[in-house]
Formats: sequence, structure tokens, C-alpha cells
Amino acid sequence: MKDSKNLLLILVSAGLMATWVYHLYDKSLYSNHQVSVLVKDSLATQEAIKDSLQKLFNEKNYELDTIKVQADSLKGSLDSTRSKIFSLRKQIGDILKNRNATKTDLKKARDLIAEYKERVEEMKAQNSDLETERKRLNGVMTQLNDEMKDLQDNIQKITQENKELTETINQASTFIASDMQLSAVTTKSGNRETEASSARKADKFIFSFTLQNNIAKSAYYDVYVVITQPGNKVLQTDVWGADYFVSKTEGTKPYTAKIHFEYNCGERKKILYTLQPDIFLPGTYVMQVYQNGISLGETMKLLN
Repeated sequence: MKDSKNLLLILVSAGLMATWVYHLYDKSLYSNHQVSVLVKDSLATQEAIKDSLQKLFNEKNYELDTIKVQADSLKGSLDSTRSKIFSLRKQIGDILKNRNATKTDLKKARDLIAEYKERVEEMKAQNSDLETERKRLNGVMTQLNDEMKDLQDNIQKITQENKELTETINQASTFIASDMQLSAVTTKSGNRETEASSARKADKFIFSFTLQNNIAKSAYYDVYVVITQPGNKVLQTDVWGADYFVSKTEGTKPYTAKIHFEYNCGERKKILYTLQPDIFLPGTYVMQVYQNGISLGETMKLLN
């Protein structure tokens, strides 16, 4: 039992140490986009702790079941002895009540009485053992209940820490956006494009930005681009305006474009997108980029 508790303390300490190491590492190097696989190691440690706690919990349940089986076995043996005593008592009584009993019958009665005495002593011993086992069972049950409650509390704590760590990993895997640009373009003869400063001359928007993350695995990702027009209305090309995502700080939010892209860990991914709204309004346009419900940054464009 001490070994179980020592194992638990060692695992919890290792998990906490790994988590703190990650936090210190994250603070010192994340600003330079250098993220370590310690995050994965920390998560694996947390899962190992939870698995170990669950294993201890199962072992305690098995121990409790074993004691119950032993107690039931003693009770069954005591019941068998008691039944045998009742049978001997009846046989002895039947012989002694028989007025025509022979010497052989009386000798049998003496033998049965001797066995009867042995069975009574056996029953006393079994009853004492059963009472001792019951007391032991009650003590172990009380102790196991306390230990299982502690284990359940620790499992709940580890589960919460896992949830928080997963959130930390999600935040760490959020991209860093740079070189954000929003340009209004006018198309002249020969399909020559020049930047427009007037809403009246603009034909389309071209926006771009660069994404990078040194911990994100190579896979496909989504970012949401929100362009807010003058008058604080989000620019949407869908006539029904049904495109929304969930921001962690702003709740449900309409978006202008959803960019689905393939990313290889550590690369600088250039995103370039063209948008042709039906109308251009004079005033300030604000472009924001979101990933995982988190704003990666914003830029503005003024049209006269």
C-alpha cells in the first residue's frame, strides 16, 4: 500500500515538474518561435499518471472483492458445519428415543455424540474466524473507501490538468501571423493592376499574410479572415451571409473568407487571396486573421 502511494507521489511530482519545465521553456523561447517536444512528453506523463491511478483503483477493487469472497467462503463452511451438527443431533435423538435400541445402536450413539462435540468445537472456531474476518473486512473496506476516494480525486485532478495542458498545447500550436497586407486594386488596360486609394476606382481586394509555427505538425489547417467595412459591417460575399466561426473572446463571429491550406512544420507559409465585393465604400477597412478562435493580428486599409 505504501508502494502504491509512493508510486503515485513520484508520478504526480514528475508530471508537475514536466509541466513547469514546459512553462519555463515556453516563456523563454516561444517569442523566437522555438517550441520543444516537451509539450508532448508532458502530456504523455499526465496520461501515464492517470493510467497508473486507474490501475491502483482497479487493484483496490480486486482486493476488496477477494476479501469478500474469503468471508463468503468462511460463512459457507460455517453453514455446512451447522447443518452437519443438526443432522448429528437428530440421529442421536432418534437412537436415544428408541426403547428397543441395541448395544450396537448405543455404541453408534456414543460415536455420534463424540463427533457432535467435535463439530460444535469446529463451529465455535469457524464462528470466531468469521467474526475476525468480518472485522478485518470492515476495516479494509473503510481504508479502501478512503483510498479510492483519494484516487478518484487525483484522477479528477489529473483530468483537469490534462484539459488545461491540452488547452496550453492548442495555444502553443496557434500560428504566428506576420507581413499582413490589405490592398485595394484597380485593373487597367492590358490587365495591369495598380493599387487604388479611392473606393470609386477599386475593382478588388488582395490580402496576404505569412504564417509560421515550429510545433504544429505537418497537416491541413484553417484560418478565418474577417474584413470589416466602414460602418462596422463584416464584408461577406455569400448573399445569405451564413458564414460564421466561434471566437474565444467575441463569441460567434461572421467571417469574410475561410482559408484551408497545407502546412509543413516550421515553414513560412505565404497566404495570398483575392476578393471581389459588389461595392466598395469609402472609409477604413480592418482585416483580422483568426485561428483556433484566437486573433493572430490585424491590418487596415483606407479608401477615399
